[in-house]
Amino acid sequence: MPRAINFRQLDAFRAVMLNGSVTQAAAMLNISQPAVSRLIHDLEEHIDIRLFERTKGRLHPTPDADQLFQELERTYGGLNRIVDFIEDLRQLKSGQFRLAATTPTGQSIVPIALKEFQKQHPDVKVSYKIMFRREVSDWVDAQQFDLAVATFPIDYPSAASEVFARTQGVCVMLKGHALAKKKSINAKDLAGVPFVNFISETMARYRTDLAFEQAGIHRNLVMETQTSYAICQLVAQGIGVSVVDPFTASSFENQGLVVRPFRPVIDYAFGLLFPVRRPVSRLAERFAAIVRSCAKDALKQHVNP
Repeated sequence: MPRAINFRQLDAFRAVMLNGSVTQAAAMLNISQPAVSRLIHDLEEHIDIRLFERTKGRLHPTPDADQLFQELERTYGGLNRIVDFIEDLRQLKSGQFRLAATTPTGQSIVPIALKEFQKQHPDVKVSYKIMFRREVSDWVDAQQFDLAVATFPIDYPSAASEVFARTQGVCVMLKGHALAKKKSINAKDLAGVPFVNFISETMARYRTDLAFEQAGIHRNLVMETQTSYAICQLVAQGIGVSVVDPFTASSFENQGLVVRPFRPVIDYAFGLLFPVRRPVSRLAERFAAIVRSCAKDALKQHVNP
């Protein structure tokens, strides 16, 4: 017997078994009755097994046909699951997505984007890791992610990276603070004012200190911590004021913080890192689009003059 099985013949056999007649099988397959009869005959010849007894123009399945049908139904069930799985893949309804982010985006804009992503793809399993900047080098070298959202600049191939937002630091203070009446804040306005700073040896600390040093302003540094998010939490407790990125600041406006443009300019850049050792997944492309959109919406509130 030839190794290859003609699946059209199996389709005809299954249709006859399901419908009980050649006429209905032909309608199911949208072919002629003679075509169905010929496919059944060819299948019997091909496998050298009699599948039907023919009595007065009707087909009656043999015990061998019943056994073949049972096995065929198990196979078709598997094929249907594969078809459903392929359709889910096509529509991005399933799969796994590994996301990484550095602070501050990992605690501000990324959760907002994840909410929208989950709404669009509720059955996709997401693994989400927030990294400190010192962890980035080892982590991206391992390439164990589908997409990463990071604070730039970063040592990564330009062909696999993209800046999605360039913006400037903003001043945050508790609602009711004496400086909240001002439309924008200058470094000199913060002279002697209790200030919550980033910890040493961070890029954010370097940029913030440089801005005040160049302006010749001495701050009253009362507390320091690691992230913009933690700073805003402390500011929300009335401990002091600070200068952070606008993404984190905007997420605290409903918690009693006032956000104002700050001068001199402290530049921030945020970007996307794509894998360099494999193609970018469609889920990564979809999430990247959501991040861009969410960032654009968030920055509309704090466009620096």
